Amino acid sequence: MANVSAYRFVGPTTAITVTGTSSTSVTITPNGNDQVNFCGFLNTSANPVAITIAPAIAGTTTTAAAAVLPTGGNSSQSFVLGVSMSQPTVIAVPPSFAITAIGTAGTTLYVLPMVDQN
Repeated sequence: MANVSAYRFVGPTTAITVTGTSSTSVTITPNGNDQVNFCGFLNTSANPVAITIAPAIAGTTTTAAAAVLPTGGNSSQSFVLGVSMSQPTVIAVPPSFAITAIGTAGTTLYVLPMVDQN
């Protein structure tokens, strides 16, 4: 099988409650000695979710800036997840990071730290 990547989960799945204002910053840290280099983001709601990530610095309290949904003609430092996802979007991330999210009330974002198994 050519060009197949296998991922191994290296930490607990974190659920973040998403509303119309940016969530509180949550730090994602792997379990054990594995260095997280990827993370899966899963949005199962019918509304888009914007996410902001900030690298965590050991020994300090790191918070991510407020997540912002981009609007017509405006940009944002956040990236946007699609709606009704059946599988996570996998993105390269720092070894430990803080995250904020924004979307609409009643949305849950699932964050799954993982490493490349290959």
